[in-house]
Amino acid sequence: MSADLHIHTNYSDGFLDPKKVVEIAKKVGLKTISITDHDSVGAIDPALIAGKDLGVEVIPGVELNTRLDKLEVHILGYFIDYKDLWFKERLAESRQIRIQRAQQMIEKLNNLHVDIEFEEVEKLAGHSSIGRPHLARILCEHGYTDSVIEAFNKYLRVGAPAYVGLVKWNPFEAIEAIRKVNGIPVLAHPGSYKVDDLIPEMVSHGLQGIEIYCTKHSNNHIEHYLELAKNYNLLITGGSDFHNALGDVYDAILGSIPLADEHVDKLRAAAKEMVLRQDK
Repeated sequence: MSADLHIHTNYSDGFLDPKKVVEIAKKVGLKTISITDHDSVGAIDPALIAGKDLGVEVIPGVELNTRLDKLEVHILGYFIDYKDLWFKERLAESRQIRIQRAQQMIEKLNNLHVDIEFEEVEKLAGHSSIGRPHLARILCEHGYTDSVIEAFNKYLRVGAPAYVGLVKWNPFEAIEAIRKVNGIPVLAHPGSYKVDDLIPEMVSHGLQGIEIYCTKHSNNHIEHYLELAKNYNLLITGGSDFHNALGDVYDAILGSIPLADEHVDKLRAAAKEMVLRQDK
């Protein structure tokens, strides 16, 4: 077992702190992980410290939620300069939009006679980037649903009565932003949305990889995207999309979708080449 390059912590919609995530990674035999929180890089420093202590390589990463028309697309960034002030300001703007979205969803819930308040969600989220799982947990605590997954299905998923779309970046802007901070932009779990027609344009904007090995992909998806990666000369990545959200929404186990060393090596080489190109 080598790497898991798609992991969330309690700095976004995961439920474990960075140190605990690294400890689990060590326990299950992972050599390399990437923390890819939604619109947040706050977990990277504590994860790097824990990784150094435990002998686990931690790749600085991020997952940017983007939207083009009605299509939501997630873009992963690897080996980013997570301390870049411009990038941190852009992420702060995204987190503010998440706050506004949560307030809008709560207003919709209130109109459905679901009595929860934003302050409860804000307290639960703490320092993290607010997401729908935080609302789902509050709904469970108040007894409106029996589980997080029921909260999503009944109120929060796309098309449900309290859903509000998240708009900050379009995928092309996200790709360019990641490259601006020396990162490698990768299309996350493309099989979970109809995005194939956009891939040529994303490549033209600097997309460098596709997440192929993930819990959202069937064997048919994997075969299809391996061929597509070959055609566009794209890097191959993979990961569990681990959240540990009480076992009923995100049931992926950390390290359950291991990525082979050869793919990690190619990703690492691409990151070094990116830095060298910027230095010229």
